[in-house]
Amino acid sequence: MIDSVKASEITDITIVGKGYVTFDALNLMAMNNIKLIAIDPRGQLTYTLESPDWRNVKLKKEQYRLSETKAGLQISMELIRSKMKNQKATLTTLNKNKQLKRVFNHRLKIDECINQLDDLKLKGNNEEVRMKIMGLEGKASNEYWAAVKYFIPSEIGFKSRTKKPTDLLNSMLNYGYAILASEITKSILVNGRDPYCGFLHFDIEGRTSLTFDLIEPFRQQIVDKTMIGLINRRQVSIEDLDKRNNTIKLEARKLIVERILSKIYSTITYDDENVSYSDLIGKQSEDLVKRLLDNEKFEGFYLRW
Repeated sequence: MIDSVKASEITDITIVGKGYVTFDALNLMAMNNIKLIAIDPRGQLTYTLESPDWRNVKLKKEQYRLSETKAGLQISMELIRSKMKNQKATLTTLNKNKQLKRVFNHRLKIDECINQLDDLKLKGNNEEVRMKIMGLEGKASNEYWAAVKYFIPSEIGFKSRTKKPTDLLNSMLNYGYAILASEITKSILVNGRDPYCGFLHFDIEGRTSLTFDLIEPFRQQIVDKTMIGLINRRQVSIEDLDKRNNTIKLEARKLIVERILSKIYSTITYDDENVSYSDLIGKQSEDLVKRLLDNEKFEGFYLRW
């Protein structure tokens, strides 16, 4: 049975893997300002289609301006600080029962990175400061993944985080991050900003740099926990990895999409309110707009333990 939905009730459509859209459907989507996002079998964002945007010129001009200033670096620092805090919180959750001392040590080293980030002076060349921020982010991430390894079965073959995976967990993470990235990109477009102009990640042709900025604090709670849970509950196994190209097989991809989207739209208690992660993604995107237009303080998402 195929359900019908009014175009006016849809904000976006995401194609995962293979699919097609007719010209009539594209015209209908354009008339109703419905965004189309496609993700390939490797979990990479391949393209986004949206209606012509003649609004938000002032907002985008301010985004471009701040991307070259110390204010842009402050936004970058806040996003990475929030990411590090979420890494610590995730390790605390994973280590709740085992209480491994090695994990505590890795958490302490992430704390050191946070302290170094807080002490970082925004003086001198912007590119040099940006590289220092990314260097601290890299150090904290190395500590985080070194600790995560203790909670993954050895037969999975996970050794460290890599974007070019040969093991099951890294392939799952790549796919999960791409699904999350599509949600972040939609939020950016809805709020009238340019997803290709980032504050931390260098502008590379064809890469949605702002998406990679804003995704950082959400990776751990939405994707990492979900993927680790699927492996430890043996809902996804080594047999679900296609060894020919190190991609996830179709049925496992369907499960990952289902679980990630379920997580994104699930309700949690945050600042004494019941909200979904989708709401929080939207709020962070809106807060960035307020920072750009009204110079309000920007705070990254952090789910306290």
